[in-house]
Amino acid sequence: MKLHLFKRLSVLGLSAALVCGSALALSVVTTKTIDVQYADIKLVVDGIQITPKDANGTVVEPFIYNGTTYLPVRALGNALGKQVGWDGNSKTVYIGEQPGQKQYLMEVCPPYETHQYNSWHRCGTYYSANTEYFTMAGQKYTNGLTLAGCYSPDTYALFNLNGAYSSLHMTIGPVDGTEDPSDIAFIVDGRVVAEYEVDTAQYPYEIDVPLNYGLQLKIATTSDGGRYSTGLGNIELF
Repeated sequence: MKLHLFKRLSVLGLSAALVCGSALALSVVTTKTIDVQYADIKLVVDGIQITPKDANGTVVEPFIYNGTTYLPVRALGNALGKQVGWDGNSKTVYIGEQPGQKQYLMEVCPPYETHQYNSWHRCGTYYSANTEYFTMAGQKYTNGLTLAGCYSPDTYALFNLNGAYSSLHMTIGPVDGTEDPSDIAFIVDGRVVAEYEVDTAQYPYEIDVPLNYGLQLKIATTSDGGRYSTGLGNIELF
């Protein structure tokens, strides 16, 4: 049974909280009484039914207004694996990357699996934001990880990217005190997209790694180069 309910909604709030439909660009906040239709609308993403909820975990039901279906933008963004942001000054909803906001791999997509060949060499140790750090050329780095392969490809970290990102930006180099840093490979969905032979003379320096909106990222040491710790610092997602 379809129900028709009257609600007094702020047009500004409506455009900020909902997608699917045209938003009204107004310089001032106004209110308008509208007749919306709640019809037990279901949200299904890639075959999985989603229960829309707000930031507090309260269920928010989609509705129909003037023939257009409106969905809670936060619930839709979460279902698509996108971050949702709100800029109150410009009255703008952001889905995904927000201008001026850095997204770090270790915060947004922490590794779901790591493996180390030899813990004595700190193989596979990773660092989260604002906790620990490592140094390269005397500079402190966090939001990253160190890998020491011991001439083995068995040190790695796996990340689930959900097909949401185009590239990585970071600083790569030997961790201070390392005489024989490990070479590093970046593997997206089983394909090597970048590989670096790290040495103490030329590194550290900044690099960009293509992700091509892949699903899984593997950062691993290679079997033919390096034994001790190579650092990957301030790993940003784009």
